[in-house]
Amino acid sequence: RMFFVTLLYSAIETWMRAQKGTTSLRAIVYFDEIYGYLPPVQNPPSKILMLRMLKQARAFGVGQVLVTQNPVDVDYKALSNAGTWFIGKLQTDQDKERLLDGLEGAAPGINRRTYDKLISGLGKRVFLAHNVHEKGAKVFHTRWAMNYLTGPLTRVQIPALNALVGASVQTATERQKGMPASAAVNAPSVRQKTSREEKEALGSNTRPPVPAKVEEYFLPNNLTLSEAAKAEHRPLAGDVKQLGLIYRPVLLCQANIRYLQRKYDLDMEDTRTALVQEPDRRGAVRWEDWLSDPINPRELDRQPAPGATFASLDIPLNDASLLRSMKTDFIDWVYRTAEVSVRMNETLKIYTSPEVSQAEFRKRCTEAAREQMETEIEKVEGSYKRKIKTIQERMAREERELNEDESELSQRKMEELGTHAENVLSLFTGRKRKRVSTSLSKHRMTQKAKADVEESEDAIEDYKKQIEALEKEKERAIKAVKDKWREIADNEDEIPVQPYKKDIFLDLFGVAWFPYYLIEVEERTREIPGFGSSAS
Repeated sequence: RMFFVTLLYSAIETWMRAQKGTTSLRAIVYFDEIYGYLPPVQNPPSKILMLRMLKQARAFGVGQVLVTQNPVDVDYKALSNAGTWFIGKLQTDQDKERLLDGLEGAAPGINRRTYDKLISGLGKRVFLAHNVHEKGAKVFHTRWAMNYLTGPLTRVQIPALNALVGASVQTATERQKGMPASAAVNAPSVRQKTSREEKEALGSNTRPPVPAKVEEYFLPNNLTLSEAAKAEHRPLAGDVKQLGLIYRPVLLCQANIRYLQRKYDLDMEDTRTALVQEPDRRGAVRWEDWLSDPINPRELDRQPAPGATFASLDIPLNDASLLRSMKTDFIDWVYRTAEVSVRMNETLKIYTSPEVSQAEFRKRCTEAAREQMETEIEKVEGSYKRKIKTIQERMAREERELNEDESELSQRKMEELGTHAENVLSLFTGRKRKRVSTSLSKHRMTQKAKADVEESEDAIEDYKKQIEALEKEKERAIKAVKDKWREIADNEDEIPVQPYKKDIFLDLFGVAWFPYYLIEVEERTREIPGFGSSAS
């Protein structure tokens, strides 16, 4: 099981990396009972892949639904990366505390006591929903559902399951002919078009009326036949006969979105456009499947091309009520899925919109960090300069005292030497003078002066060592400041920003007539789109 799960996640990640970034949901990976695959202590092969997907998959439009009965068995990094939580009744306080820790990591600032009380009061089939994009939590009840699942299938049940859905095993003859198994039973040799089908393919000269109060647009036939064939990767070969131009109805939806967040210095606009060519008859649309490049309203044609025919206008495009419902649904979908990522450096208070490149963002961070670094370095240098100046002043006083002590020591030595000479002379002249005590006194004064000199020299040497130590300490402090601001400048986070609903403006919504070239190639009628959208 671990081997299979690891291979599966690896395959999903490989596919994901090949997709372009998107702000809408492209796929969901659902994993029930994740116990053992994302543990808090061990590192099984699946854990690294699952954590990486939790951190990075949202940028590719891939979501994950992970289910477990015991949150304590899930790594805390996984819990803190979850944006939406559905919390049921928990059996142990340990599970509840672990889950609250994960909630605080994912959404700092939540009221832990309130959430603790809500979780403790949950009953059967009652869940607490927490979304990081919503202001608070919501308690909801699940609907009743009848479940026919019997557990894992055995080998003998698989053929019965295939028969239930009409699948069959491909025979050797079918494989040799290259035919799919489902086509082997009722595959006609050559399908001939009926006269009615041929008439419908060529269209009608009369344009079907759209419902009242519904906008009608004509997409421009802005591609030549060769350009249209090239865009479809279907080069024209052989004898090609152009039969004309046919308009087919599509649903055109376009909304302008303004992202305005003064806190993040964000003021930008975006456009969401959908060209729904095959809407569901019930009016249900997966808008993300029909996304198109923005269309400039000024480039739309006022009238259809002369001599063109029109396809029929079928439900839901001929139902005003369904179109109103689809219009509301489109606005709601834009509101739910519209999102931009703001690059931010919280310490430097720098925020940039997606329109600003990463290089420009890093340049701004570096410049802002450099300014604050220089200011802090000036403070550090000023502080150490004052300390060093104080010691230098003390050392200067000590040097002056040293000069005085050295002069006094020189004088005392002369006096002591003179006294010794008089005592020696008195021994030869016979004079009886009491010079012994005087000589001893002079010697003591000389020794004291010598001690003062040595004391001053030691003090000066100590001051020099203190200055040297402060210089080294200043260098270390400056290096620490530089390292700190270099690390701050390298910090880069992204925060998702969604628009307010009042900032979503519907620009285009209605029935649009899409032009197609009608051509005949090798006695077969083909249609090639004659409109190519491009951002304006």
